Amino acid sequence: MAVLFTLGLYQKVKPERWRSKHKVFVYLSHSLASLGVDSFFLCNPRSVKHQLIREKDRYFYQGDADLRKLIEQKSISHIVIWGGRSEADERIRKEVGGLVKIVYAEAGWFPQSRHCYFSPFGTNADARFQDEGLAEHRLDRIRFMLERNKILRSMLGFKRSLYAPDFWGARKFDVAKKIFVPLQDESDMNIILSSPVKKMSEFLTGLAGLYPGVSFIVRPHPRARYEKLPDLPNVEYQDVSEDPYRNYQEYGGVIGINSTMLLQFSILGLPVIGIGEGVASGTGAYFDADWFSMPVDLGGIEYDASVSATFFDFLVRVKQIPVRRLKNPRWVRKTYLYDVFLGN
Repeated sequence: MAVLFTLGLYQKVKPERWRSKHKVFVYLSHSLASLGVDSFFLCNPRSVKHQLIREKDRYFYQGDADLRKLIEQKSISHIVIWGGRSEADERIRKEVGGLVKIVYAEAGWFPQSRHCYFSPFGTNADARFQDEGLAEHRLDRIRFMLERNKILRSMLGFKRSLYAPDFWGARKFDVAKKIFVPLQDESDMNIILSSPVKKMSEFLTGLAGLYPGVSFIVRPHPRARYEKLPDLPNVEYQDVSEDPYRNYQEYGGVIGINSTMLLQFSILGLPVIGIGEGVASGTGAYFDADWFSMPVDLGGIEYDASVSATFFDFLVRVKQIPVRRLKNPRWVRKTYLYDVFLGN
């Protein structure tokens, strides 16, 4: 039994994006070694952080190694793919042809930068959390609120977190205030595969036209490169250097597509509209909207987000994993990762 971690394998566009995932896989590989599982890396040369490479004999590079032969030579039982929704990832699936189990990894949510999650089914809109423990999960209200308080402190600071909205209250859009709109990266696979609108300029023009009496404050994605965002009378733009949560009290609600920020603002307690398919679709975490049949009146939207407490509790206490904890094999053994990699 051995695990093969892939980094940017077959990726043609900006393979260096996978460098930030190298640390996640290195930490997990060391813990798996302590649990008796060997691991190897098959990488695009531009997708590794060379300062993290210690055991060079565990590394193979695109162009130098045949994937199927490597599986046989190293007795690979699992392949780990970050994301899993691109054409390059589909090529991996076709090449392994059922020879091994595939495990998918993706960034977490609270906050995204310091967490990750793993799944044998897929990530984002391909996730099947109901089959990964959510169906059996039981809400522990006290522990959930303790974890939520930690998240709010990281988002708002200790003092301001004390005045955060009640999670359990009814959510109602207030169009007398500005509506916050976090944009997505148009090259993100969640937009390409799971969004009804592909261009952020079209998204904004549509919102501004549907609700001309509503003021929107729009935050571009910090890593995105847009051709041109529209100049509209009821739209202002927030600089990406600003803290998006600093003035959350001024927002009457949040509208976005597949964005992690939708989950973050929802756990904060703001009313949220989600467009497109994502991990929270149908959970009650936010108001699911059809882009082609949007509500006539945003101010008329009211819903009960408390029904999503079990979902959020599962995400926070079970599914998302602090990256730094992956270095601890005893901690890894207590998580679902043990069953994913060492279970039957």
